[in-house]
Amino acid sequence: MNIRDYEYIITIAEHQSITKAAAALYITQSALTKFLQRAESELGIQLFLRSGHKFLLTDAGREYVETGRVIMKLDHELMNNLRKKADSRQKEIRFGFGMGREQFLYTHVFPEFIKNHPEITLKNKADTSRHLKMYLDNGLLDLALVTNIDITPGYKFIPIKHCFLSLLVPGDSHLLKKAQVMDEYPFPVISLLDCKNETFVSTSPTTHSGSYADKLMNQYIPDAHLAMEVSDIRSLFEAVRSGFGIAITLSYDLVDSSLQYLSIKESNPIDETIQLVYRSDLAMSDSMRDLIDIIVTADDV
Repeated sequence: MNIRDYEYIITIAEHQSITKAAAALYITQSALTKFLQRAESELGIQLFLRSGHKFLLTDAGREYVETGRVIMKLDHELMNNLRKKADSRQKEIRFGFGMGREQFLYTHVFPEFIKNHPEITLKNKADTSRHLKMYLDNGLLDLALVTNIDITPGYKFIPIKHCFLSLLVPGDSHLLKKAQVMDEYPFPVISLLDCKNETFVSTSPTTHSGSYADKLMNQYIPDAHLAMEVSDIRSLFEAVRSGFGIAITLSYDLVDSSLQYLSIKESNPIDETIQLVYRSDLAMSDSMRDLIDIIVTADDV
C-alpha cells in the first residue's frame, strides 16, 4: 500500500458511504469502489462491512484507519516542514504543462500571475503528461497541467478544459468547405473517406494522440500517405501549418487562424479532460493558490 492510499480508506470510513466519499475526493464512485476492492484484495482482509448503503469498519479496518491517520499526520508534518525550508531558500513555483498549452498559458495566465507576484520565479517545464506525473511523484514539480492521467490517491485533480479527437488542417484547406455542422460534435464534421487522397502527418503511435490517429487511419484509410512522423504536438502544429499534411490529434489551443479543427465523422466525439494536478499534502503558498485561481478562471481556457 502507498502511504497516500490511506486518504481514500479514511474518507470512506468518515462518510460511511462510497458515494459521499467519492464526492469529497472529487473522483467517480466506480473508481473509488474499484480502489477499495483492490486494496482489500492486496491486504487479504476486509476493511468494511456493507450494511445497505453504509460502509462500517471491521475491527481490522478500525485499526487500519487509526494507524493510517497517524501515518498521514506524520507525513503531512514532514512535507510541511520540508516545504517551509524550501520556501525559505528560494521563492519559485515549478510548473509543468503539456505541449500545445503554451498559447493559453503565455497569453491568459502568466502575464496576470507575474503582475500579481513579481517576486516569484516561475520555473516552467513542457513535457508529456506521463512524464509530468512522474516529476510530480518525485517532487520535481509543484503543479502540472495534464491530460489523460488516472486519478490516484494523494493528489488533487481540478478539471480545467475538455479536448476532443479532431482533424487538424490548414486554415485555407479545401476540406473546410466539405465539412458540415452537426450538433453532437464540437467542430464542423468531415468524413475520413473525404481525406483518403490527402497527405498526413502524425505524432508517434506511442503518444496518446498518435495511437488514436494510427487506429483510425488503419481502419478507414489504410492506404493514406503518411509523409511525416513527429515527436510532439508543437512539431505537429508546425508541420501542418507548413503544408506537409493534415493530422488526427486531440484539440489543443491554436495559435492563430492558420490552423483549424474539424470533427471526424467516423469517430465518436472522444472527450479528454485537461486537469490541474498537485499533491494533496503540498504546503500551498499564496502565490500557488493564485496561480491555480488564474488558470481555473481564465476566460479562454
